[in-house]
Amino acid sequence: MIAIRKDGGWAWCILLSVICCQTILGGVIFSSGIFYVIFKEALNSDPVVISWLCSLPMTMWYFACPFGSVITNRFGCRKCAFIGGIMAAAGLILGFFAESIEYLFFTHGLLTGFGLGLNYIACMAVMNIYFDKYKTIATGIASTGHNIGLIVYTQLMNNLQENYSWRGMLFILGALSFNLCTCSTAMFPLKSGKVSMINEVKEIQSNTVKKKENVNLSLFRKLSFVSFCSSNIFTNLSLGIFILHLPSYSKEVGFTEQTFGTVLMVFGVTTFVGKIVYSLLGQHPRLDETTLYTFSLTATGVCIFLIPVLLTETGMLTLSGLVGFFYSVTGALLQAVIFKIVGYDRFADGVGLSLPFKAAGNLIGGPLAGVLLTITGKYTFSFYLSGICMTVASFLMFLPLLSHRRRDRRENNKNFNTVYEMNISNDKEQANGLYAANGALKPTFKPSLGDEECDRML
Repeated sequence: MIAIRKDGGWAWCILLSVICCQTILGGVIFSSGIFYVIFKEALNSDPVVISWLCSLPMTMWYFACPFGSVITNRFGCRKCAFIGGIMAAAGLILGFFAESIEYLFFTHGLLTGFGLGLNYIACMAVMNIYFDKYKTIATGIASTGHNIGLIVYTQLMNNLQENYSWRGMLFILGALSFNLCTCSTAMFPLKSGKVSMINEVKEIQSNTVKKKENVNLSLFRKLSFVSFCSSNIFTNLSLGIFILHLPSYSKEVGFTEQTFGTVLMVFGVTTFVGKIVYSLLGQHPRLDETTLYTFSLTATGVCIFLIPVLLTETGMLTLSGLVGFFYSVTGALLQAVIFKIVGYDRFADGVGLSLPFKAAGNLIGGPLAGVLLTITGKYTFSFYLSGICMTVASFLMFLPLLSHRRRDRRENNKNFNTVYEMNISNDKEQANGLYAANGALKPTFKPSLGDEECDRML
């Protein structure tokens, strides 16, 4: 252990290391569409199987979060990030020796995805340890690494595949992924870290459980949270289809083998810009985060649905850029929305319990897109389905939106009644008729359900 001041100079070195890790993660995870095109041509296998293979890394990224929380709590961020880096790099390098698609399911899908998930959770935990005053802005900056990775890897993977074949591409990507281990060595434990690591990990996106108690499953009695989790399924189902088939679909409008990754690059750039814009908008006191989140999901679904309608190079680039911008709301405001739904005391449980639903949506989306392609022979229906699913996700957000608006109105009414009671207590002559015989203030409104019952249900 070493003595390092929070928010100090070394903390910003940690931020740089985390950005590098997130760049590698984003490049591998969000380039599933590039992997789909390459594997489809190289392996000549069923589109459903290829879709499932390319969806697995992102799915395992989500599933690895609770395991990463346990490892981080027991052994520290440094060791967890290092182990994740070894697994991710090994999964990609071992893909060089693949002789069957089943082999790639284990190496590329399970091993690489799980390793990236472990590294990710350790990176988020170490940000909470090293930052205090600037934690929010530092975490926001770190999340842009995903988009940087998508921008860089779309061109890098094409070049590597052309010059070294798909096997050489996987080997070199694996070698690059060893930088996850290099970056993890900077994550020194702090002397001031006497607080249990479990308290640090609880604040990040993980399915962490408390040290001596179970996850609060009572959240599933709350209809607004159930509706939010259902929305997560459709959101990631839609995104899984969109990212997976976008590069392949771009070939139908004139993009070549050398340029078909451009649409994903545009998606990555606009997502980067969108995260910054939405983060700033989320700080505005007159803007409601859940309303903005719901509207943006609707706009995302409409833009995806319009891609087959405006099937030109310009139309696809423009709409892909708009999809990236509007979808970035899930990265910028997701935690704020969860906070609105479940509150401060149950925030960690809300984040953790919602992640498996995102994983489920992504796991379903890839194979479903492959089935549609096999049945219809066209990518058109995949994008129609993706747009519809994203729109359904936005509709499912109306219950959480109504729930917390109702709660806000009740809080405002309480504040108003408190002020009103203080005013009439200063002048009882003006309060005739407002007091009962026992001197208590007469209620003017009586809800059919108590506040606790309403909050529990909504």
